[in-house]
Order: sequence, then structure tokens, then C-alpha cells
Amino acid sequence: RPIIAIAALLCAVAGALALNFPALSGRVVDQANIIQPSTRSAIEQKLADLETKSGIQLVVATVSSLEGQDIEPYANELFRTWQLGEKSKNNGVLFLVAPNERRVRIEVGYGLEKTLTDALSKVIIVNAITPRFKTGDFSGGISRGVDDIITVLTTDAAEWQQRPSLRLDNQQTADPASWLLLAGLIALITMLIVSRTF
Repeated sequence: RPIIAIAALLCAVAGALALNFPALSGRVVDQANIIQPSTRSAIEQKLADLETKSGIQLVVATVSSLEGQDIEPYANELFRTWQLGEKSKNNGVLFLVAPNERRVRIEVGYGLEKTLTDALSKVIIVNAITPRFKTGDFSGGISRGVDDIITVLTTDAAEWQQRPSLRLDNQQTADPASWLLLAGLIALITMLIVSRTF
């Protein structure tokens, strides 16, 4: 009887994981149709340049539905299904947006986890992406997020120690007190899922 119960549970889990992912048709997969054509072209060129210069494969994806899944397992499975990055270096990055569920996530391959950390991903999401999404500017938020991700991936870590915050949404430099508060908040959430409702 316990074996039957375990088998039934495994079948249920397998069914839940049989998600209908979009095909990896390019560096930008806009299933939700929220990116303006001109913005898409500009992003695709930036992603192509990044891959040519560094070997890093960064893919932007929007989906019309997470099919009842939370964004973390969905993004992880999509990342694995698409096999992003060079196999030997595991240097892929997935920037996933689910507008209907109001969720966004940056999924990073093991080879880049020390560069594009959970803390920096969270700062990018909070400062660059979600403020624009909240105003309905999906193209602007995605473009800005891509810019900041590329900046982190191509900038020496020592520079981030001197310049700990990414560009703030109001384009102003954070004062020390504000940065200390932000750093404290980041320290509390680095163990949480790198996703945010917008």
C-alpha cells in the first residue's frame, strides 16, 4: 500500500512538471507579446554582442502563463529545458517575466552565481524592472533590466564594491543612509526566492 501511494504521488508530480514551455526561438522569446518591436531588436543585438564577447548566453523570455507553478521552479525547469549557456561553463542566464501572474525572475547558471548574485539580481528587479512594470512600461523595464544584468556580468567585481548600488530608478545616487538601509534589507532576503510581484 505505501508503494502504491508513493507511485501515485510521483505520477502526480510528473504530471505537474509536464509544462508546456515555449520553444527557444531566439534570444528574446516574447510569448506574452509585451515587448515593442523596436525594443526587441535593440535587446537582441545587445544579447548577441554579450554572447560574442563573453560566451554568456542571456535569454529574455515572457510567458502568457506559469501554468499554476511558482516562478522559481518554472524558471529553473525552463532554464534546464533550454540548456542555456555553455555546458562546460554553465554560464547561461534566463530573465523571465510572467505578466499575468505579475512575477519576474533572474535564473542564473552555476558558473555565474558568484558574479550575478541573488542580492544583485534582487537590486536589479527592485530598482530597474518593477517600477517600470507597475506603470505598464514592460518594454522599458525589460530593456533596463537587460542593461543592468549585462553591466554586472561584464564589470569587474572590484568596481561593484566601490559602487554597491545599481542605477536607481530616479537616476540619482543613493545617500549612505539609504544604501545602508537597502543593504540591510538585501541581507535579509538573499536566502529567499529571487522573484518579486510587481
